[in-house]
Amino acid sequence: MEGHRRYRPRAHPSARTQVNTTALPGERAPRPGPVTDADDERLARLRRRVVEPVVTSVLTTEELEHLSVHWGVDGREGDVWVRLDVPDQRHEELLLSPWWVADPCDVEVPTSAAQIAAHLGDRLEDWICETAFAWGQQRRARYQLPET
Repeated sequence: MEGHRRYRPRAHPSARTQVNTTALPGERAPRPGPVTDADDERLARLRRRVVEPVVTSVLTTEELEHLSVHWGVDGREGDVWVRLDVPDQRHEELLLSPWWVADPCDVEVPTSAAQIAAHLGDRLEDWICETAFAWGQQRRARYQLPET
């Protein structure tokens, strides 16, 4: 049998199996939704009071192209996301907020503006040093939150 090839019929290209890759609602990854700080006053207050002071302490006005705060979808009730557009890149960060519905198994959820700001600042410091525009730079979030 050496030197003989086995005949393997090829399937016609139109006979390929098609797979639906759309996740079921319970299987979708949490992400920012369509409701933003432009539409919702609670998100607008959170942006002014916490998000903007932290973000502007680690990014320059030339680097920050767009900033928005969103209610999350396909996650837990009360998820809040921060979306940043910087040169050639978009970053979306799940922001732990006082509106989270905490599970007993979760770590302690930040509930004050200072705790939320510290969490966001820590996450942004880690992310910025890995971006193309600030590769290797170790920036520190130094901010002061407005009184109200």
